[in-house]
Amino acid sequence: MDTMALGTHHVGELPKFREEVSTAFRGAMRRLAAAVSIVTIRSKRSWHGITVTAVTSVSLEPPTLLICINRATRIHPALACAEARFCVNVLHSGQEDIATAFGGRVGADDRFRIGDWRCDDGAPYLADAQANVSCQVTAAFPHGSHTIFIGAVQQVRVAGVVSPLMYADGRYIPFVPSHPESTCQDSAIT
Repeated sequence: MDTMALGTHHVGELPKFREEVSTAFRGAMRRLAAAVSIVTIRSKRSWHGITVTAVTSVSLEPPTLLICINRATRIHPALACAEARFCVNVLHSGQEDIATAFGGRVGADDRFRIGDWRCDDGAPYLADAQANVSCQVTAAFPHGSHTIFIGAVQQVRVAGVVSPLMYADGRYIPFVPSHPESTCQDSAIT
């Protein structure tokens, strides 16, 4: 199995962390509300998936996003393969059961039995997710316990009212739209 060369670019050495800073940082991150997604990938033998909140847009031209994945997870080796294709499945409010399952409460072999999972040529996607963003890994950068994977967007599916599942302070929280009539028209772009 070919693996992608993980690049590094540091402006100086990584500082040694102090325990009190680490504890305070964890407290600060509990206050950073984030949308909940499931990152999925298909390897030669099986499907893999993990619940994440570390997803962000990098560029609109070209469409690119990044995900941060702990190197100790089962999905990491599949993502580190050359030209890996993955999908970010943005969850709706009310899909806590799927988020919890992919967060480790359900064994890896049983996770895809929860929800309406499908697979075309690329990675598995959740048919009733708020959005599915299929990507190809173009770069990877290790940092601390995680790897930052850069994904070139290949396909996008968007459905329904904007109502993401959110996570803050160690739990799922309700999304309260500022404009209840805010909707996105269902679409798929390949």
